Amino acid sequence: MKKHSFSKIRFVVYLVFLCVVSWFLFNSLLNRQSTIMYSYFIEKPAGYNLERAERLASSIYQSFKSEVPSPTIDNIQNFIGKYNDIPFLSVNFIYRDSNGMMNSILKDVKEIDILNAEYVYPIKSGNKEIGTLLIYDINKEYKKGLAEYSHMINITRIFFAILLFLLLGLLLYREYSSRIEEQKRIAEYKAVHDGLTGLHTHKYFKDILAHEIDRSKRYKHPISLIMCDIDHFKQFNDTLGHLAGDKAIQTVAKIILGNVRTSDIVARYGGEEFAILLLETGFEEAKNIAKRLKTLTDQAVEIAARIKNEVSSTPLKVGRTEKHITLSMGVASFGGNENYKSEYLISEADRALYESKNNGRNLITLFNPETQQFEKHV
Repeated sequence: MKKHSFSKIRFVVYLVFLCVVSWFLFNSLLNRQSTIMYSYFIEKPAGYNLERAERLASSIYQSFKSEVPSPTIDNIQNFIGKYNDIPFLSVNFIYRDSNGMMNSILKDVKEIDILNAEYVYPIKSGNKEIGTLLIYDINKEYKKGLAEYSHMINITRIFFAILLFLLLGLLLYREYSSRIEEQKRIAEYKAVHDGLTGLHTHKYFKDILAHEIDRSKRYKHPISLIMCDIDHFKQFNDTLGHLAGDKAIQTVAKIILGNVRTSDIVARYGGEEFAILLLETGFEEAKNIAKRLKTLTDQAVEIAARIKNEVSSTPLKVGRTEKHITLSMGVASFGGNENYKSEYLISEADRALYESKNNGRNLITLFNPETQQFEKHV
């Protein structure tokens, strides 16, 4: 579980690093684009300066007066075409036609463009004003365009930062949700598992046993219960200490888990007491219930014998010495009869367990439901 959490944290760190690198790359690209725009739209007309633009505008006006002594539409158009080749100035002429409507020599010129002219020269023919010569400083338009472009770059940066923030927020939310789910799973695990051994708890075992008893009644599937108790555990615990006692309980739990089937359920029933619920596997016909019950009971006794023998032969290292412990065990089975409760099966297995203790311990005792007698197994 720790490894899983570490991998998720590492994944988030990598994503954050990727986002930061992406931000710097994106910012670098925007700066490069801005530099290119500035180079082409500002520095390209290298000969531009404001004083020169004013002198040229005045020169164009003087040239108009000398080159177009008799202003006609054709003459003015030729002049405008000639002087519109200057890199950073643009020339236009507006006039009123015979109907009094305002017209422009350049086509598709809007009123706002006319009003934005930097240099305005009224043109007269005799004493009559026939129109206006307009000269635009194109470089100022470039600057205006660059300002708008820089504004858009800043907006793009803001939106990109918001996008990164949302992405990181989503990742943090995912990480937080995963952590909550993990804590929930841990809490659920702890609720049904013993902290010392990892086995199921007493409450969970009783709940699952009641469920399996009902299921056994419905489908006639026999079940067996083994109750185990460490012999003389109080004396062992008082003499060698609680740590040695915990080690003994953990060792027994490990041995039990190593000898049962994956379908069986093991619980720490009490302090030094364990319960093993064996469920029948397979789907034989109900008419063979007696045979199936005996088969499962024999399996329970066989599993109990393996566990008992391994526990008694496994030394426990306590300090510099080795100690041995033994188990007393009781086995009971249920074949699916009606009017039977889970408490009955626990009681029968418990009675068989105490028969083992009363007869010298380190024994297996089977409760026979048919004869209502106890059968001792060494």
